[in-house]
Amino acid sequence: MTIRDVAERAGVSPMAVSVVLNGTGGRKVTVAPEKAERIREIARELRYQPNHVARTFRSGRTAQVAVVFQNFGHFRSHSSYRGDVMNGVMDALFPEGYTLSLCPKLMDERHPDAISDGRFDGVLWCRPDLSDASATALQHARVPVVMMHAPAGTVLGVPTFCADNEGAMRRVVAHLVSLGHEKLAFVIDPVSEHSIEGQSRAEALKSAARRVGLQEPDVIVLGQDHRILSRYAEPDAPHTALVCFSDELAGFVLKSCEQFGIDVPGHVSVVGFDSSPLCETTRPRLTSVAQPVERMAFEATTHLLSLIRAAEEGKPSQSATSTLYDCVLDIRESTAPPPAH
Repeated sequence: MTIRDVAERAGVSPMAVSVVLNGTGGRKVTVAPEKAERIREIARELRYQPNHVARTFRSGRTAQVAVVFQNFGHFRSHSSYRGDVMNGVMDALFPEGYTLSLCPKLMDERHPDAISDGRFDGVLWCRPDLSDASATALQHARVPVVMMHAPAGTVLGVPTFCADNEGAMRRVVAHLVSLGHEKLAFVIDPVSEHSIEGQSRAEALKSAARRVGLQEPDVIVLGQDHRILSRYAEPDAPHTALVCFSDELAGFVLKSCEQFGIDVPGHVSVVGFDSSPLCETTRPRLTSVAQPVERMAFEATTHLLSLIRAAEEGKPSQSATSTLYDCVLDIRESTAPPPAH
């Protein structure tokens, strides 16, 4: 049933029906209370359903927020990271009547301005992997954008919410040095290697090592073939500690070490990042950096909603904020003094 069907049954204009049922139709149209009730009654009888797309077109508001993960992967029972992000986002969006759209890709090199095509009221971009074209598109987007897992100043004018990777890596290095480690490496997967946060964590580990006089850690890009790890069973292994981009990756490293007969932490120590429930199930239990992912996602989304409301009310744009979250190191059994000690 359409507005016109309701109008014909009630003997009124379609504009009057629109005023009563949708709150639209123009300020000059008024409908008497008894006539309005009759319109509602007929609408119920005819099972009239407002057209959401048409309403969106009229109001310019979609009540949808895009959460962009260029490489989302899968929800995994052993890793809570993705679930924590989604919980934080939903806790902020749903009470405000917003719908969540999970997007693997919102723009590409051919269409960098797709982010502003009207599908969403705002965008939360997680773990961005940006080209110059996409960074420019974000900077000039016609909808509010907030970035999560991106350092301050990643894109001029775009707010960021991120773990304090530099502080986190200083804690990791301090712990490993206290155990006697001097040769460290950063382990990352090929997908995360290109993300801004992957690069940020690698640089943070290098900086933390330099601060205490260690040689700069190597970066190991660990693909599907893990045979490179077999060298850590040898006495002349190039590193005594592996700092991994995430718990999920560290879990794969631990499994491969077990397959190659590498004792962790006897031959090599392993550190993760996220301190997820996975850390309590690995053998040995995984030392890992704890970051408040769910809180970060909630506060980033809440800030995005405030930007959306400000834009709807015609308020001037706010200066971009950058929020860093302190991290702690949860020490478990995957780290110990190196073999020489």
